[in-house]
Amino acid sequence: RLKYKDACYDFAVPIRSNIPASAPKDQYFALPPRPQTRPKNRHGLHYIKMFPVTKQYLVRYRTEGNSFATLIHDIIEKNSKQIVDECQHYLDLYSQGVKPLYSTDLDYLIEQLNK
Repeated sequence: RLKYKDACYDFAVPIRSNIPASAPKDQYFALPPRPQTRPKNRHGLHYIKMFPVTKQYLVRYRTEGNSFATLIHDIIEKNSKQIVDECQHYLDLYSQGVKPLYSTDLDYLIEQLNK
């Protein structure tokens, strides 16, 4: 649960395989590259693509039988405090009007979620 405009919401932060190399480092948490990650791009949690969700749509990250998925899960778990702090920092900036190009429209998504 993270705070956005004086309210708390659950957010999902997608893992993306091809974050552009030009993306500022404060917009993502880097993970080891996947085979699908193109040269010079990054693989990681992309904060600018985070979106609010309700608990009914939260799904646990499955790692059974997949050593790479287990590695990613362990890295995320080990760095969860940093990731949560960076997500909150992103939301604080976004609420102040600092909205990166191609970021999700959080106000619209929250409005849809509350219908």
